[in-house]
Amino acid sequence: MERQILATPLGGVELWTEGGRLKALNLTNKTRAAGVPEDPIAREVQRYFRGEADSLRDIPVDLSDSTAFERRVYEATRRIPFGKVATYGQIAKAIGKPKAPRAVGQALGKNPIAIVIPCHRVVASDGSLGGFTGGLSWKRKLLRHEGVLK
Repeated sequence: MERQILATPLGGVELWTEGGRLKALNLTNKTRAAGVPEDPIAREVQRYFRGEADSLRDIPVDLSDSTAFERRVYEATRRIPFGKVATYGQIAKAIGKPKAPRAVGQALGKNPIAIVIPCHRVVASDGSLGGFTGGLSWKRKLLRHEGVLK
């Protein structure tokens, strides 16, 4: 598995790739010198942070370590457009499990590929931010970057 740390305007992003697929993306305090990454996945992530890409749906991901339920949650979450949000309940309904918004939240809490699987776009039914594995500070920064929050 290959590891890269990217410097972005919002903070450090750690990418783990294997066989041309993204296995993990972590938000970190670690940074590296900015530059143009060689890896196409890293280049696409950098484009997102520069405001040049509003979708990361074309990045190939490896979710082989996730359960079938988690994969369904991640696929539904990946369809939330840039600049929009959905609730945990809406995701639950989208995967045919309308009574499982808490299970959706638990699955998103295990999301191995933040941003690419945009769990930051999922909010509570009352509009509050809910949780975020990278911390609410990151969630706010990402939603501001996408124009959802001011």
